[in-house]
Amino acid sequence: MREPIRDILNKWKLLSNGRSTNGAALLFSRQIDEYPQFALRMARFAGTDKNEFIDNQRVEGNFFELLNAGMAFMFKHLNLSGKITNHSLMREEKLEVPYVALREALINSLSHRQWEKFKLTGSLAIYDDRIEISNPGVLPRQLTPDTMKTVHESYPYNELVAKALYHSTYLESWGTGVQRIVDACTEQGLPEPTWSINGAFITVTFQRPKHGPSTTQVSDQLAPSWHQVGTKLAPSSSTVNLLIKKMDESCLSMKELIHLLGLNDVGKFRKNYLNPALADGAIGRLYPDQPNHPKHKYRLTAAAMEWKKKQALEENKE
Repeated sequence: MREPIRDILNKWKLLSNGRSTNGAALLFSRQIDEYPQFALRMARFAGTDKNEFIDNQRVEGNFFELLNAGMAFMFKHLNLSGKITNHSLMREEKLEVPYVALREALINSLSHRQWEKFKLTGSLAIYDDRIEISNPGVLPRQLTPDTMKTVHESYPYNELVAKALYHSTYLESWGTGVQRIVDACTEQGLPEPTWSINGAFITVTFQRPKHGPSTTQVSDQLAPSWHQVGTKLAPSSSTVNLLIKKMDESCLSMKELIHLLGLNDVGKFRKNYLNPALADGAIGRLYPDQPNHPKHKYRLTAAAMEWKKKQALEENKE
């Protein structure tokens, strides 16, 4: 039997005189119009600066909605690889930067931010070489960016919010979150992330693997087939040309692709669009070694994205 929400809020001290506190609104509210700070800016920039972006979004919502949106954005724009382990015939997949580290960092960013600074919003920025997660806030006086990685006690900025997230298992209360972020990165062979203070913001920076978005690792890993080496592409037909122009960087199912093209005949789609695009190397499968996987999705290869970019530049010149 589920406990009434009001009893839960009261237990977690998220009610004041019978009314929900700002902490309760942050965690559970569906009506966030009066809270402009309940937002997250997300961007995938081209290169290593902010001069040009590939994808730019702003989402609004409570803590859990912002967390889900942020993780979905990282899954959209970070490389996913997989390998067949010796002890199992199942394919194990992982992000280029550990999921657990990114999720922990985003949870910390959302839960420890200064929510009273309503004109400021948190941000998630993905560059070619790094990922930056920032939030309006200050470090506790007991810590500095240099001592963040040492063993320390928990100093939550929003104590009641942190307590509620602890009870719901989203946070721990022993100050070990930073160490778990570091450990996850080092176990995957990545540099330790760094923390910095930039004006009114605290930023954690993850370095992306040097192989980048357009190469394939030479190992026992079976990377998704859209990470192809090289950028030259010559679509073999007008249908492949159209498919490339219609798609963005999202992973799409066959049903979604058919809808995107305004079609309704699966057979014709396979014959005229899907199979030629696969043959050209314009799109890749999410599970290249399992062509009949029930959850297959498709995405533009690096070569196709480069071709699309050049086509757009040429069209703008005309």
